[in-house]
Amino acid sequence: MKERLIMKKIIFPVIALCLSAQVMAEESGKPLLSKDKLSIGAGISANSIDLPSSDKTGFQFFAAYAIDQINLMEGVNTSVELGYMDYGFSGKYSGGLWATGVIDGAISNGFGWLARLGLDLGDDSGLMFGAGVSYDLNKQMELRGEYIIRDDIDSVQVNFVYIL
Repeated sequence: MKERLIMKKIIFPVIALCLSAQVMAEESGKPLLSKDKLSIGAGISANSIDLPSSDKTGFQFFAAYAIDQINLMEGVNTSVELGYMDYGFSGKYSGGLWATGVIDGAISNGFGWLARLGLDLGDDSGLMFGAGVSYDLNKQMELRGEYIIRDDIDSVQVNFVYIL
């Protein structure tokens, strides 16, 4: 049942979006998105609801796109992220899609900071925000540690990001 729901709510819309982007790119003669601004990631999370013994381990995967046109200040990067998260709970809070705007910047020696604000569109629908730190493994790979707050579920996450 859950696999069918994932197919219906995630995979089919993503395929439709990719196909429509390809058609638009072919008609305009230039790509809709630039590959060098795209990154993908995945991670694990410790999720909790304000109940005793409510902690569960979950996972997430996501895609991000850097937006160079929005620069809040020098040294601050802006991107948008779209992902799917499985909270590890069964029933009411099993998981869903989310979308956030992310700002990040360098601290020193490969370490950085990030903050996000957006919407959880899944079982815990509503506002989500968070902050964390990152470490650049090299020019294309990054590790992130984040604390994310949603309406009902809070998460501590460790994510791996690969920059295409």
